[in-house]
Amino acid sequence: MASFKILVVEDESIVAMDIKDRLENMGYIVPAITSSGEEAVEKASETNPDLVLMDIVLKGEMDGIDAAQQIKDNFDIPVVYLTAYSDERTLKRAKITGPFGYIIKPFEDRELHSAIEVALYKYEMESKLKANEKWLSTTLESIGDAVITTDKNGYITFMNPIAQKITEWKQDEALGNPLENIFKIINEETGNPVESPVTKVLQKGSITGIKDHTILITKNGRQIPIDNTSSPIKDDKNNINGIVLIFQDITERKSAEKEKEQLLKEKARGELFGFLLSAMPVFASNIPPHIRNNIAKSFSDRFEINMKPKFEEGTPNLNENILNYYTKWIKGFLSNLGIEAEATLENHQNYLKFSNCPWEKEAEYSPMFCMICRIIILRSFTWTSIKGNVEQISCMAEGSNKCTFEFILAKDHILK
Repeated sequence: MASFKILVVEDESIVAMDIKDRLENMGYIVPAITSSGEEAVEKASETNPDLVLMDIVLKGEMDGIDAAQQIKDNFDIPVVYLTAYSDERTLKRAKITGPFGYIIKPFEDRELHSAIEVALYKYEMESKLKANEKWLSTTLESIGDAVITTDKNGYITFMNPIAQKITEWKQDEALGNPLENIFKIINEETGNPVESPVTKVLQKGSITGIKDHTILITKNGRQIPIDNTSSPIKDDKNNINGIVLIFQDITERKSAEKEKEQLLKEKARGELFGFLLSAMPVFASNIPPHIRNNIAKSFSDRFEINMKPKFEEGTPNLNENILNYYTKWIKGFLSNLGIEAEATLENHQNYLKFSNCPWEKEAEYSPMFCMICRIIILRSFTWTSIKGNVEQISCMAEGSNKCTFEFILAKDHILK
């Protein structure tokens, strides 16, 4: 207790000396006694006390309330007011300065002691809280990801520089706004709004993330792909007081993934074109039919060896209709060749149609390309174990708008 220094500001000298004696008897140190507001500010600067006992009514131009405000602003020293007045107007002015207590004259030693101890404890706790808030703010400011925090109602309370840069909103513009007004997100594929992270966290009460293909709409209307994690901010009673939102701009990652996907398609396309080249001898005019058939079968076998394992990768624990799975797979496979295909599977009318052909002109002069497509469709269809067969009912090389294959299923076959 002896380490606490208390500055006494009282314009009645007898009262001031009495307070000084009382404080010293309690074990406090009184570095100075002052009688005016101006002198109180000076002594606070010189002695750096732990607390100031400030009489509200002082002689001179600066009263105790004005002096307390300057001491708080310049030195962050807690103040406890001494006053013989308790009128509303005086208290209203005093409250603005954020005092740590009031003592109404005359007072007993125990009242004085209690007020000082409470004020010192309160100041210590507030100082620790401010230090923690500063540490947290510094941490969030320097973190490499974008960070936004909100209160329990979803109103923004903080944005770090990365979040400001990505959203194009400055923190002073965003503070107090609902999160969804600043953090606008949509689904990349549908363009529909994505549910607010605040709503999801408040409903689940736990950490949540947004799905892939999420786009952030910036203040200036730019669209940025992001991923995000939202976590509840809870107090010691496990009540949710807000959320912390951490997100990243994944533009570069998406570009890299797209480039990788393109490379894989080009690789697959190269493999298929390799198959095409290997099949060219089939159509040489000087090749005997039985040799031509053997070469065609060889190509078909090579196609199955290379591609059937990839088809079967998606079939374990299959929850969907096998024909649906097959048409999705073959459409994806054909897209690697630059062929856009669509499937119609309804009312037992099952078709696969090509809306374009990368080698349509070449196919008009050589049946090689159409033959290869037929081998691909007919051979891959056998992997489904569906009872039935496939027939080509139209061909672009023969003047049709589309190449159409019909899946003719046996009447007793049940799709699983």
